[in-house]
Amino acid sequence: GKFTVLRSGELIIERAESGDAGVFTCVATNLAGSVRRDVHLSINTRPAFKELPGDVILNKGQSLALSCHAQGSPPPTISWTVNNRLFKGATVDESGRSSVIIENVTMSDAGTYVCLAENNVGSIRALSFIRIREPPVLKGEAHMSQTVIQGGSAMLDCPVQGDPSPVLRWLRNGKPLIRLLRMQTLHNGSLVIYSITTSDEGEYQCVAESEAGTAERTITLKVQINGGYSNWEDWGPCSSTCGQGVQERIRLCNNPEPANGGRSCSGPSADSRKCQTGLCPGEVPRKTRGSLIGMVNDREFGVSLLEANITDDMDKGSSTLQAHLDNIPPTVGPLLRVLVSVFTPIYWTTVLQSDATRNGYSFTQGQFRQESQLEFETGEILRLTHIARGLDSEGVLLIDIVINGFIPASLASSHLSLQEFDESYVQTGRGQLYSWSSQAHQRGGRPLVLRCNHTVVYEGQEKRQGPLLQLLKVSRMNSIYNMFTLTLDFHITTNLLIPDGYEDTCPKGFVLDTTSYCADEDECALQSPCSHSCNNIMGGFSCSCPSGFTISAETNTCHDIDECSQGSQMCLFNQKCINTVGTYHCQAKCAPGFKSSTTGTICEDVDECKESTVSPCHHQCLNTLGSYRCVCHPGYQLSGHRCIDINECMRSVCPAHQQCRNTDGGYQCFDSCPAGMTTAENGDCVDIDECHDGSHMCRYTQTCQNTVGGYGCVCPRGYRTQGVGLPCLDIDECLQTPNPCAHQCRNVPGSFRCLCPPGTVLLGDGRSCAGLERGQTFTNGTRVRTRFRPQLVSSLGRPILSRSNGVSRITRQSCPVGYTNRDGTCVDVDECLLRKPCQHECTNTHGSFKCLCPSGYKLLPNGRSCKDIDECVEQGIQCGHNQMCFNTRGGYQCLDTPCPASYQTGASPGTCYRPCSRDCATEGSSLILQYKLLTLPSGIPANHNVVRLSAFSESGILQERTSFTILEQESEMGTMGQVFGIRDEAGRGIIFTLRVLDRPGLIRLKVQATTISLQGRITYQSIFIIYVSVSAFPY
Repeated sequence: GKFTVLRSGELIIERAESGDAGVFTCVATNLAGSVRRDVHLSINTRPAFKELPGDVILNKGQSLALSCHAQGSPPPTISWTVNNRLFKGATVDESGRSSVIIENVTMSDAGTYVCLAENNVGSIRALSFIRIREPPVLKGEAHMSQTVIQGGSAMLDCPVQGDPSPVLRWLRNGKPLIRLLRMQTLHNGSLVIYSITTSDEGEYQCVAESEAGTAERTITLKVQINGGYSNWEDWGPCSSTCGQGVQERIRLCNNPEPANGGRSCSGPSADSRKCQTGLCPGEVPRKTRGSLIGMVNDREFGVSLLEANITDDMDKGSSTLQAHLDNIPPTVGPLLRVLVSVFTPIYWTTVLQSDATRNGYSFTQGQFRQESQLEFETGEILRLTHIARGLDSEGVLLIDIVINGFIPASLASSHLSLQEFDESYVQTGRGQLYSWSSQAHQRGGRPLVLRCNHTVVYEGQEKRQGPLLQLLKVSRMNSIYNMFTLTLDFHITTNLLIPDGYEDTCPKGFVLDTTSYCADEDECALQSPCSHSCNNIMGGFSCSCPSGFTISAETNTCHDIDECSQGSQMCLFNQKCINTVGTYHCQAKCAPGFKSSTTGTICEDVDECKESTVSPCHHQCLNTLGSYRCVCHPGYQLSGHRCIDINECMRSVCPAHQQCRNTDGGYQCFDSCPAGMTTAENGDCVDIDECHDGSHMCRYTQTCQNTVGGYGCVCPRGYRTQGVGLPCLDIDECLQTPNPCAHQCRNVPGSFRCLCPPGTVLLGDGRSCAGLERGQTFTNGTRVRTRFRPQLVSSLGRPILSRSNGVSRITRQSCPVGYTNRDGTCVDVDECLLRKPCQHECTNTHGSFKCLCPSGYKLLPNGRSCKDIDECVEQGIQCGHNQMCFNTRGGYQCLDTPCPASYQTGASPGTCYRPCSRDCATEGSSLILQYKLLTLPSGIPANHNVVRLSAFSESGILQERTSFTILEQESEMGTMGQVFGIRDEAGRGIIFTLRVLDRPGLIRLKVQATTISLQGRITYQSIFIIYVSVSAFPY
């Protein structure tokens, strides 16, 4: 059980609890008696909470109260921490309860409160999370006023703080704000209103809300309005019933009225102007206003405004007109400088009159229609219509002018000096006046003659008023055109008088009718004053000339106008002006290849192909604009003007198993193999081994030796052949030079044998003899023989005997080729070190050397140079479908040469073509795709031409108007950049090196050839894919 008493008297309590505490008594008894002892047992327990502090949420300013009560043995002590800091303000009551009380909490009082109860047994913790909420607080005053100028922007600030963050909403005049596109709420809650109008005025409430409370602010928005005037009211009555007076008008500052401190209206509120209800008796208009429109030299111009002022000089009895025209285009302005008559009705109407004279206003009261005609000495005619519409309220004469006709174009660039003239006015009927003048101005030092006549119609009175004839003198004229401001200014002075004796008398050309007016006299009917055409006009006649003629003022005869010399011709810069009677014509100046047309005005192309007696071309001539072009029949190419046959066989047009035969203008592919060759199963020509199949003709001792395309009959060594099938003849080697033997030669069948003289023996080489001979060597002048020496008989000749002072000496001949004498011994010469005789690698041998070639090369017959082995041909390499065998220097590769989906395989290897039913150039891709293979040795320098490309049409014609472009360039040589470039040269593409080819590898080029017609249209396109293999060796 829980309690166990041991024999020794000890008491063991298992799993002691607080209830086990108390007094335990131990009693020990024996025969002698008993004894007892009390033991007090206390149980220490770990603290346990009786009361826990909870989580609290408070608003800022409220009071915080937390309690924590724990029990345990011994009684625990309680402490508090706030946000991991010891809190010393806690209180403990009699029962041991610990409390934390904080009055008027702030945001810093928020956090984690920990109650720690501990004794010597252990400790426990209780956590309380305190959250302090801050109600929304608006910074600043609760009610504010803000004034913004109309059209400006208003910023309504509502800075608020609180925890949790409050939500802002805006009201306007107590209602939720309706958001407009001109309104924007910023991230801090402020409201921005752009382009303020009066409709934006009102009270705006900013309401900040959170679970901690609500806060409000009211902002009164006022719009500052600057005052604006209303429209002007109508003009008041004129202050004078005739002549000049004053009118007034007012306007009010109510559109809008100034508000909220806005500016008052700026500018005057009252206005006045001069007015004139009518001229007083005896007055004439002093101002004129109107418009000018029309067309001059077929050039129409817009409305030009006319203004004129008239001043009088009472002392001189004259009037001065100052006129201004605006909006006159430069094409017309310089020509109008001569048109004084434009202002005729103005200065005639307003001229100062005397008691005897009557101006135009006295006749017409400012309302009339005047038709004017100007005729220049060169035949141009200009007509003007003037409509006078009376006076306006200010007494200004209103007049509109329409102009239409022609003015000599040469006046535009000439210096013009206006000269004074007289203009006559005669009354021809009730409400009718006729006026005319002849003017002679100066143009660049030469006279400019023109004639004017005017017809005036108005509402006349029943009885004739004023004199029959009056003379208006026009003087002191000046006209200036400003091409920058497009304005024309005139200055004219006039005097009105009556010619002596003409007050009641008609002028020449008129007769007095029954109504006391001047009627026109028809001079053309009474006489023939003109050389060509006579036209009766009011008060006279006029002589007219046909176009291209001018009239002589003295003789009234017509003379031809030389338009070429006067500069009035309209020939182009590339034409020559030729004057004719009454006109001129422009003859074209033609360039080579052109001729003048039958009219002479244009140049026509010369058709050299048809108009030449002998065709300039060999085959076909095509005429072009200003030249011609020669083309050749298919199968030929142009060289100069001659057509040369194209050797198509050089372009590998036939399959590999066929042979090509070039013909004039074409070629033929045939299957026959050369003699000694036969056709294999794949169509290739292979050699016939006549030695193997027994078809050879070698006989007797001849041996058959097969060769490519044939065989040979070889005789044994020492015999020579007489021909195929004939016996071999023995070669007499003893007759050769030099003699093969040192002493004596004897011919034997198929060889020879060398004989030696007595006393000598034949050496191992089978040619030389050797034996002992007494050598005669003496010393100190004695005749005593000192030794014997062996004699060497060279196989190339006899022993060499030399004498010196009567003493004979035997000397050695030189060593064989490939050896050198060194201390009396023939030593091999290492030719590889001395001369470097081999192109690739040299290996020394006894008496000679041997040259070696790299893999894929073979040694030429000279034994020194190397030649690439064409594995594709010699080994008959068969690559896969859509592949070509590419022989490289030292090897070969099978390269992919596929044709695109829309292309077909051509007759020659590596050629693809695209069939097209329409114009091939418009179908968006190339016509022909060709694969080209090229091998190059290393070491080729930069700017070296390596390939020449030519573009041919489907009919085989060389396309000379072709440009070439490298579209792609891929290299296996590492980061070398571009290796090749291309340039156009005489219709061909020349591919050249951009740098030294010093690295081996394979380069792929994609070149586009584009052929352009004479009209600039693409006619053909070809693509060349070129594989270039650069060898590691310079051969």
